[in-house]
Amino acid sequence: MTEITDIQAESIINNKEIPDEIVNSSEKVAVILTQDWCPQWKFMETFLKKIPEDEVKIYFLSYNRKPYFREFMFVKETTWNNHQVPFILYFNKGQLIDSSNYCGHKTFNSYFEQSELVTES
Repeated sequence: MTEITDIQAESIINNKEIPDEIVNSSEKVAVILTQDWCPQWKFMETFLKKIPEDEVKIYFLSYNRKPYFREFMFVKETTWNNHQVPFILYFNKGQLIDSSNYCGHKTFNSYFEQSELVTES
């Protein structure tokens, strides 16, 4: 797992989208926007750390510990209309394929499996 840098987070705030350098860093990319106190995030973090980067490249940001907390939260909540944490954006081949909140390992993987079926058709 890779932490989103402050420069990348500022890009998200300014442009209201995930930077191309993240989205296109691998075929399958997950971006998790969360707060470090969230018990669901702690649970997810344990299984996400075990996923090899060559399977899914995972980026995360615990934005509650950042000086731009309120700005980032506002962008997250208004751009993606999501007020819960963790919030996950799923990308396949540079395209946003879905989003979710807390989920288990099988459900997390299923987002990418569904997109593979669509792209193979």
